[in-house]
Amino acid sequence: MARLGFSLLVAVTVGGGALTGALVGEKAPGNGGATGFLARYTQILEKTQELAPLEVPASELVYGSVDGMLETLDPHSNFLRPEAFAAMRERQQGSFYGIGVLIGIRGGKVTILTPIEGTPAYRLGLRAGDIIEAVDGQSTEDMDLDEVARRLRGPEGTTVRVTIIRPGLPEPLEFQVTRARVPTDSVRYAFLLDERTAYIRIGEFTRTTGHEVANALKNLTNQGATRLILDLRDNPGGLVDSAVEVAGLLLQPGQRVFSTRGRTADSFQDYRVPRDGQHFEGPVVVVVNQTTASAAEIVAGAIQDHDRGLVVGEPTFGKGVVQTIFPVKNCGVALTTAKYYTPSGRCIQRDWDSYFAYVSHEELKANGGPEPLATPTPPPGEVYFTDSGRKVYGNGGIFPDRFRRLGEYSATVSKLLAQSAFFQYAVSYLAPHQDKETVARAFRADDQQLEAFGQTAVEKGWVTAEEWAEALAKPADKQDISVLLTSEVVNVGVSLSEGYKVLVRDDEQVQEALAALEEAGRLYQRVQGSSQQAARIPPKATF
Repeated sequence: MARLGFSLLVAVTVGGGALTGALVGEKAPGNGGATGFLARYTQILEKTQELAPLEVPASELVYGSVDGMLETLDPHSNFLRPEAFAAMRERQQGSFYGIGVLIGIRGGKVTILTPIEGTPAYRLGLRAGDIIEAVDGQSTEDMDLDEVARRLRGPEGTTVRVTIIRPGLPEPLEFQVTRARVPTDSVRYAFLLDERTAYIRIGEFTRTTGHEVANALKNLTNQGATRLILDLRDNPGGLVDSAVEVAGLLLQPGQRVFSTRGRTADSFQDYRVPRDGQHFEGPVVVVVNQTTASAAEIVAGAIQDHDRGLVVGEPTFGKGVVQTIFPVKNCGVALTTAKYYTPSGRCIQRDWDSYFAYVSHEELKANGGPEPLATPTPPPGEVYFTDSGRKVYGNGGIFPDRFRRLGEYSATVSKLLAQSAFFQYAVSYLAPHQDKETVARAFRADDQQLEAFGQTAVEKGWVTAEEWAEALAKPADKQDISVLLTSEVVNVGVSLSEGYKVLVRDDEQVQEALAALEEAGRLYQRVQGSSQQAARIPPKATF
């Protein structure tokens, strides 16, 4: 079956835990050292401001020059302007202050996808499908999502006026919302796929990720889970400390998670699982794709190298360098300071000589063309070995133990998705019902429901009658439409988590992960048995 496409993450960073520092100028040989260079820079800045045909703020010129300086190093060293630095710290902390809604563009309008449980928006009765017409009297018509989000956020205890258009009501609604702390959970989904299989998806690694995963594992094992699917798809990375915490929940105490090496003495670090704490002992399968990067690759690589479980999906992004975040007043510099190495000794960093090839994963495409390879081959170079002697590879991301690519949606299904057809239909379908949750849970995308959806899709011009008829005649398209329609009705009527369950049960990579769990369990038992047997053999004395 086809699946929602995932956008390629162009730039990903790993923050080195809570590291802080300062930028220190080194004297360059000759030419007056750093002071001389700075004098020239100041002259150029002054002349540019004085004579440039368009007036440009000094901050933009300085920030642009810093961007250019860091571009000469590598694709991941970058300058964080005040807004970006504040947003990064907000993400890493795992919370912000706002009203508590997830928003998106649906039908060309800024729309609430879901209120977050326990937040001001949730308590006031804002709901999925509500259109945000204005914020503090300012129309959102010409605002992008970032601008709307910025206006909704603010200091704790302050208020914001939100004007809502709700389907089925003739007049707009106005809410006065007091901002409060809104948690941004990095564990986006955690539930049982079946009676004994836990499923946990991590969006990124923040300060709270280790705690969130530990809680999710505890709750799911209490519900009967004895095995785990850990979904790291589209995870861009984050804090390495949190990656170590997550790996530590699955690996044995004392095992190496990864190590780092750089130019300076303090860049040589060894990260291992702590001796105490919670440890999950069941079979593990990690699901990855091309945008699994950085700290997420650290976790996948450690699981694979120690034969703790299997990796399923597509070759990962291949970001094997670590950035340290250096605060500079209200800005920041993410500077590459070291490479990281998985327990088997491999660095998975891909070549970045060609920036376009680097961000587009050209090596995974047939003859450099637009179409992906049916089955990619392991990257060239040195071969490494897991604890049990299985071959693994460096220099090109984490290569999965079982390769499985997601299918593509057909043109008609993609067209419906692009116009938010499933979401808009779900909102209108549930609007007349008082008990939306009960109706949503009972929804089945049978032939009668598909006929009603198709009629609406043609009437609203989302697709033509001919396109709809062709889609229904194709079993794959019909299945995709049924799953997407059911998912959106459950999203709107119940929650995004419940709607996601509908999608994930039809996900080819998750199905492959389920099929790999028994093999993962046998592999782990074999490694455990070998280590226990070795521990029973008395050491030989040498004279």
